[in-house]
This record gives sequence, C-alpha cells and structure tokens, in this order.
Amino acid sequence: MSNVRDIKSAPVDPEDFMAVSRDEFIPGTQVPVDIFLKLSEKNYVMILKEGAKVNFDQMHFPEKAEWLYVRKADYHKCVGKALTVAGIVLDSQKISIETKTVVLSRAADSIFKEIEHLGFDHLALEHSKVISKSIQALVDDKPDISFVINLMANLNEDLIRHAMMVSAISVIIARSMKWTMSANLEKLALGALLHDVGMKELPDEILEMPRHAMNREQAAIYESHVYRGVEILRTMPSISDDIIAIVLEHHENSPGQGYPRRIRDFKMNPFARVVALADCFAEVVMKSVNNPNPKNAAAAVVFIETTLGQPFHKPAFTALKQALQVTV
Repeated sequence: MSNVRDIKSAPVDPEDFMAVSRDEFIPGTQVPVDIFLKLSEKNYVMILKEGAKVNFDQMHFPEKAEWLYVRKADYHKCVGKALTVAGIVLDSQKISIETKTVVLSRAADSIFKEIEHLGFDHLALEHSKVISKSIQALVDDKPDISFVINLMANLNEDLIRHAMMVSAISVIIARSMKWTMSANLEKLALGALLHDVGMKELPDEILEMPRHAMNREQAAIYESHVYRGVEILRTMPSISDDIIAIVLEHHENSPGQGYPRRIRDFKMNPFARVVALADCFAEVVMKSVNNPNPKNAAAAVVFIETTLGQPFHKPAFTALKQALQVTV
C-alpha cells in the first residue's frame, strides 16, 4: 500500500484511538496492530494492517504526519516492551490505559479543550496530549507518584485545573523550542503538574485570598508553598532532581526578581525556565481568585511582554509566541 490517499476513510469515535509516534515503528519490522492516519477529528484511515511490514519511505504521508494512531485496546501491543516516562522504564503490560487517578481524570479533558480554544498549533496540542497520557501511565504504575498526585486532590478545583494547564503549556513551549526527547518532555510535564503541590499545606484563607490583598505575613505564608512542595517530593524515589528544581524555581525569573531565592535566568534549571513562563501564561488566561477577568492568548502575550516587561527566558517566550502564531 504505497499511497494513503488511495484508501477510503470512515467516521469513527476519536475516543477509541490513541496517538503513537512514528518513531515507535522500526522500518522493515511487522506492525503488531492495525495502524491509522488521522485525517480529521473524526476520520481515520488504516494505512497498515496487523502483520504488515513498516516501510514509511514508500508511503506518501502528509508532511506533518508525525503521529500515527492505534485502537486504544491495542495500545499496549504497539509501544514496545518498555515505555520510558519521566526517565523511568516501565513494563508496558503493567500500564492501565484508563487511569482512574482523581486529579488527572477530573481535569485533563476540559483543560485540553480550553487550550485548543486559545489557538495553539494543532500538532503541538496533539503532542501535549500524548505526553499527558504518558504521565497518567506513570502515575498508575508508581505508588509514590500516585500518592503525591492524590495529595493534590485536596486542592481546590482552580488549582488542579491550573496545574494541568501549566503541564500542557510547558510541553507545547518545549516542543516549539525543538525539545524532542520524550523522557525530557515527560519529566517537564510531570514537574509542571506537581509545581504547586506545596499549596496543599497552606490554610484555605490564604488560598482564597487575592495576592494583592495579602499583608507581608500572609504573602510569606503563600510563598512558602515552594519549599513545602520540595519537602513533600524530596523523599520520593521516583522524583528526580529536575522535578524538584521545577517546584523550587517556578516563581523565579530572568532578572532575579522572583522568589524564593531571587536567582537570575542563567542559574535556573532549564526545565524550571519553561515552567515559570507556562505558570504565568496560565494565570493570565484562566479565571481564578487572582484573575477574575482572564485574557485571550494574544492579549496574554502582550501583557507578559509589555506590562510585565517579559521577565522570562527569551527562547521560551519566543517559542510560546510561535506556538500561538502571535506577533507582538
């Protein structure tokens, strides 16, 4: 089968499919499941039948067809014997496809719909969804990470949704910066998801108070969520130093005017530089106690660049604008 345009497609339920990178399939080997190409939101075309040999060079793909699709029920057969998530090798047979983790299942679908409405590049959004599914697999398989994710269930709905938004936007920014290693993207996504885990240690009256209304003592309590988050994660064997650095540094910025250590851009962890920008962007576009009038994506970029003086890692900010196709 040399030309995917020769094959007829049929409407299907997109929930029945999962994305898989083309890199998962080694040329010359047989595919273990039926492989599909996504033509539109509800149209998928089968390009390889189970048992067929992989020979993508002789197939006429759309230029940007980086992701292929398989039936959800077949997913565990096609990702190989091992799956790397956030630097941890997992046996794919042990990974449940339908995670029941409260935080992720409560927020993921609605957050991606919001992100889609912001106008991000479609391929970047799809990649972020794939990374999100990998993180869900990790949570299902690692008890210590599952434990800390479930701690986040004690946070209010706004904070949970914010964590999901920051995780997804971080991956989109990183992809726009040409980050390609799945292990790094997964680590970034997990760290971004956990960046505010220390908030669970704060009293409700602090969480429900707008930051501009806080006195010095209240602001100090609020800012302590960074160290509290580090304390929660430090004893967990599945949490890497990079993830802890994300939690510690996600409120730092380029000119060294952030907190808690007021370090400048060149001293920040590379993952934290991305998450710091994603955190700010998410705050500006999402409604919360601190932002009763959220901005659209273009206005948020203008606000960060002009009102805030663009205090974030310049390559990350450029990548954010590229992913949004926004010029300022």
